[in-house]
Amino acid sequence: METWFWILGWSLSILTIAGNGSIIFLVCRRRRLRTKSNAFVVSLAVADFCVGLSAVPSLFVCEKTNGCDPEAPFADWVDYLRWLFTYASVTNLCSLVLDRFIAVVKPLKYLLFMTRKRVSQLIFLSWLLSILLVCPYVLMWLVFNDNRSLFLISFWILIILEILSCCSLIFYFGSMLHVVYKHERAARILAKQLRFNHRYLRKNEEKSAVKLMVIVIGLFLVCCACYLRCSLVYIMKDGQPCNDKRFKLPLFVLNSAINPVAYAFFKRDIKEEVERRISLKHFFDCSMETWFWILGWSLSILTIIGNGFIIVLVCSRRRLQTKTNAFVVSLAVADFCVGLSTVPPLFICEKTSGCNPEAPLANRVDYLRWLFGYASVTNLCCLVMDRYIAVVKPLKYLTVMKRRRVSQMIFFSWASSIAIIIPFVLNWLVFENNHLLFFLPLWIYVIFFEFLPCCVLVFCFASMLRVVYKHERAARMLAKQLHFNHHFLFKSEEKSAVKIMAVVIGLFLLAYSCSLRCSLVYLFYTEEILVMIKNIKYLFLFLTLPSTQLPTLCLRGT
Repeated sequence: METWFWILGWSLSILTIAGNGSIIFLVCRRRRLRTKSNAFVVSLAVADFCVGLSAVPSLFVCEKTNGCDPEAPFADWVDYLRWLFTYASVTNLCSLVLDRFIAVVKPLKYLLFMTRKRVSQLIFLSWLLSILLVCPYVLMWLVFNDNRSLFLISFWILIILEILSCCSLIFYFGSMLHVVYKHERAARILAKQLRFNHRYLRKNEEKSAVKLMVIVIGLFLVCCACYLRCSLVYIMKDGQPCNDKRFKLPLFVLNSAINPVAYAFFKRDIKEEVERRISLKHFFDCSMETWFWILGWSLSILTIIGNGFIIVLVCSRRRLQTKTNAFVVSLAVADFCVGLSTVPPLFICEKTSGCNPEAPLANRVDYLRWLFGYASVTNLCCLVMDRYIAVVKPLKYLTVMKRRRVSQMIFFSWASSIAIIIPFVLNWLVFENNHLLFFLPLWIYVIFFEFLPCCVLVFCFASMLRVVYKHERAARMLAKQLHFNHHFLFKSEEKSAVKIMAVVIGLFLLAYSCSLRCSLVYLFYTEEILVMIKNIKYLFLFLTLPSTQLPTLCLRGT
């Protein structure tokens, strides 16, 4: 049951973060979407985005570190952070519904009442109220040492506000539904009199607003009812906790995840923008830079999720913590860091300083990307070397590849990647980009981190392929002699290892052939590499990272 809880919780968290992040990006990017009504939408999306970040991930970290012990300081901070963004989501939802209520019920007064200043005041009040609701609990925890009476007073205030928010939302929705019903009835009467198609008149903005509120308010009331029940149980049963977190938390995150979907389908301006962005015409009209960022971000997310899954899987299961899987985890950590340090910092760099070589952030971005890129190369070589010894020298594997030797190889992989970066960093910080001192470590990098790894990987793969061919040939001869089903003999662990290495090494060589060519061009011609070539190199390098996730799932029973 716990496993299903984490799967559902993480899925809803990712959906919440992606959906609300898309709404925030969409509204902030398009000037025509920056309306007063969408200001409430963005404020609610920010609160829901923070809910997605703070609900399940913080609870996961808490349980994996100290088991969410109530005495542990981190557990309290996790709860207070989650409550803060929960209350912010509730208050911002009330502000959004109030805005739609005035627009539908009092349309003539809307423009006079809902000015930009009033919108800013309502949004500020929504966040301020959520902070004020959390402050008493923080003060009681830090100052009054969890005084029981003060805690109950604050808790009753919170319950009253929960009931009040639910009642106000129901009242707003009932009033809007009543107005829409009256307008629809008048439209039908007018249509009969004028013999007009009344269906056109029914498709108005008021009805769309009511549909949006049905989804948003309905889900909120379901989630709030669950929380309100727990609050009453806590008070009436003398402080006994309501232990249904496994059902309550996913429902709570679901409320934040559904909100952006409701905007995308029922809020007209956002719906039109979403349809325009996913239309085929806009899809094919994207520039080369847009395609680069789309592909780069997609591969980044795939790399982070895939390698993170491998790391959690191996570290959480004792039977998977083998010597071979130590190389797998080390490579996954390097690739995970590449996913974090390649496209996201480059995106921030270009959007802030345009990746100007003189900008300090640009140098740090490059060195960080190089560090984890080299670590990925060295760890891949160690993993292939481990499989090479296991296939080519199986009798010596247990004596050669001991746990101490594995630790030494992993340490050497990371140490060598750090060592190759240090000359570039020193040249940048101390020697002010000396031309000679720059090209000396660059030659070392080209030889030992691009050319030599390619040769080593090709040699290891050829040797493994030769051994597997010999074993298969012997197996076929033995099968003919014994009249045995040779298909069973073919499915050996050696053949599986060679298939994995063929995929990993093939993609690695494909990517690094482009990188090696660019390095040689830079060394021999000393000209600045074109931006398009650099982008293509990044994408080819990045394509090798997700490819290591699927093969490692098959490697040694992982």
